[in-house]
Amino acid sequence: MIISAVVLATAAAFCLALGTHFQQHAVAAMAPGLRRRATWLTGLGLMGLVTVLNVIALGLGPVSIVQPIGAVSLVFAVLIGRRFFGLRLGAPLLISIAVTLFGVFSFVTTSARFAHDIVATEQSVTWLLAVLVALSLFAGLFSISSAGHIPRVVMTGIVFGTVAAATHVLARSVVVAGLPGLDALGLRWWLLLTAVGLASAAGFWLVQTAYACGPAETVLAGLTVIDPIVAVIIGAGFFGEYTGLTPLATLGLLASAGIGVGGVWMLSRFHPKVLSARTSALPGAPAAGAADTATTPAATATAAAAPTLRTLHQGTQS
Repeated sequence: MIISAVVLATAAAFCLALGTHFQQHAVAAMAPGLRRRATWLTGLGLMGLVTVLNVIALGLGPVSIVQPIGAVSLVFAVLIGRRFFGLRLGAPLLISIAVTLFGVFSFVTTSARFAHDIVATEQSVTWLLAVLVALSLFAGLFSISSAGHIPRVVMTGIVFGTVAAATHVLARSVVVAGLPGLDALGLRWWLLLTAVGLASAAGFWLVQTAYACGPAETVLAGLTVIDPIVAVIIGAGFFGEYTGLTPLATLGLLASAGIGVGGVWMLSRFHPKVLSARTSALPGAPAAGAADTATTPAATATAAAAPTLRTLHQGTQS
C-alpha cells in the first residue's frame, strides 16, 4: 500500500506544480478575459485532482511519507517554469531548491522510521476539530491583512498541514475499518470532515493572495516544507503517531526542518523574479520612489485581494 501511496503522491505533486503555475499566472500576469478565466479554471481543476490523489494516498500510507513527497513538485515547477514561462535556472535558484529538498527528505527519512498507525480518540479528534475551526477563521482574517508574501505562504502551510493531518485521520478510519468504522467517532467524524472543507476553502483563498504577490516556486517551497512539518507535529501530539522518538531523532527532525525553512528563505531571496524586481527598483529611483518600494511587500499583499476577487468571480461565472 505504501508504494501505491508514493505513486499517487508523486502524481499529486506534478498536478500541484502545474496547477500552481496556471493559477499564479492567471492571477498575477494575465489581463481579464476569457483566456484568464480558462487558465484559472484549469488550475482549479488540477488542484481538485491534487486533493483527490492526496486523500487516497493519505488513506494508504503514513502522513510522514505522503506529505513530504510534495517537495518533488518543486522540481516539476522548475521544469514547467523553464519550458513555458521562461524561468532562468541560475545557480542561486538551483541551490535554494536543492537545500529545500534536502531538508524535506531528511525530515521524512527520519520521521518515517518511527511512524505507526494513529490512535484516534474522541478527545484528540475534538482538539483537532477546534484547531481547524480556529485556523479557518485566522486564515480568513490573515488573507485581508497587510501581511507580505512569505507570511502568507507560512500561514497557508500551517492550514494545509493541519488539513492533511485531519484528512489522514478520516481516510485511515475508512481504509482500516470500512464505512461502518465511522460509527466509532460518531458525529465527530462528520464535524471533522466539515471542518476540513472549511479550512481547505480558507487555505485556498489565502494561497490565491500569495500567488498574487510572489512567485509560484516560493509558494510551492513553503507549502512542501511547512505542510509536512505541521502534519507530523499534529500526528505526534494528538494521535501518538510518532511515539518512541529518541532525542537524537528529535534533534535530527529539528535540524532538517531548519534546513528546509532556510531553503525557502533562500528561494524567496534569490528567485529570478525577486532579483529582477529588486534590480529594476534601484537605478535612478527618487527618494519618494524608494519609500514606496520599501512598503511594496505590504502594499502588494493588500492589493492582492482585488485581482483575486475578480479572478474568483470570473471563475464562478464560467
